[in-house]
Amino acid sequence: MFVKLFFVFCALTVTNVENKYRLKQVIILSRHNVRTPLANNLNEVSPKPWPHWKEKRGYLTSKGAYLEGVMGGYFSAWLKKEGLLRNVCPTEDIFYAYANAKQRTVVSAMSFIDKAFPNCNVKVHFKEESDPVFNPVIHNTTTVFKNIALREMKTRLKHLSLNNSLLFVENILDYKDSEQCKNKNECDLLNNKNKINYAVGCKPYITGPLKIGKSVIDAFIMSYYEGFSMKDVAWNSINDNKHWQLLMEISIGYHDIIFNTTLVAKDIAAPLIKYMSDIFINKEESPKITLLMGHDANIQTVLNSFNFKAYTLRNQFEKSPVGGKIVFQKWFDEDHKRDLLKINYVYQSTEQLRYGLNLTFEHPPEFTLLELKNCTADKNGFYIWDDFTSFLKSLL
Repeated sequence: MFVKLFFVFCALTVTNVENKYRLKQVIILSRHNVRTPLANNLNEVSPKPWPHWKEKRGYLTSKGAYLEGVMGGYFSAWLKKEGLLRNVCPTEDIFYAYANAKQRTVVSAMSFIDKAFPNCNVKVHFKEESDPVFNPVIHNTTTVFKNIALREMKTRLKHLSLNNSLLFVENILDYKDSEQCKNKNECDLLNNKNKINYAVGCKPYITGPLKIGKSVIDAFIMSYYEGFSMKDVAWNSINDNKHWQLLMEISIGYHDIIFNTTLVAKDIAAPLIKYMSDIFINKEESPKITLLMGHDANIQTVLNSFNFKAYTLRNQFEKSPVGGKIVFQKWFDEDHKRDLLKINYVYQSTEQLRYGLNLTFEHPPEFTLLELKNCTADKNGFYIWDDFTSFLKSLL
């Protein structure tokens, strides 16, 4: 189904061939790896039997832990190659891990660490109570903000064109024979109404056909990554990449409405951006390597807030795939005696996720160079560090 691409170099260090650049610091903003589906009402939207999962709803799976460990091993090898890590257990001034308190994020961070630093007592920090850094909620309490935000969200919802995608989902589910249709008289994903739900202190969300489609697609893609037989992945109804792309348009559209309007994204991401900025700008004692383990909402709102150019992830269906990492790298240019920034999206392909493939320098994860609209990069994708920190300060 997929074309397997091999790279004979480490994607993150290709520009370091002549030892012109020295890696000084890294922040890894990550999404958790493969988990069980989040929806608790899947049986209501289809009469067909859903596959059985061993773990609780929304929990990282054993496969997800393994896959995140594979990423941890790869990053450890890269960071050692670049001299940022040594073959000893790192102290917290070298490596610091901070995760959201959900099981899937904490265990993802632990799995990364266990493979990156075997037999080392490296701690994952997290807050037991609600964590404002990772919590993707609305903060601004003003009516003006609410009105503008809702107007932008409703405009995006109005201009979504998903009829083919929703009809495909409806047919896969046998939706007209579902409990949702029989008991609630909600039988038409194309024409039933969507509603945007907005409240201060809460995560914005949508109810209606778009939410149903997003929830079932989440179950399909996680089943695929988990390695279920295709008869247990959308009941063998997904036959090629075009089908996946058709389905993912719903998920991408859903998240685009609630997370990717610039006003809302900046408000939601503000605590996380402040945390990251403190590491980059204000703290000389900051760890050399920081792992921040969160959710797709964190990835998407940070990407929007930083005003990145549009990007495409090769060999992936998702816009923010499980286990994917935004890797901010601070390099020192030995020739010009200045600090530089490079940003890559590092992630596992759908093939690497489904088949649990190992990652090495010869067979690395996928990577995409991310480009900032507000800063100017050189031909190798490097930004002047001071330009980046000036831009960061404008976000605070």
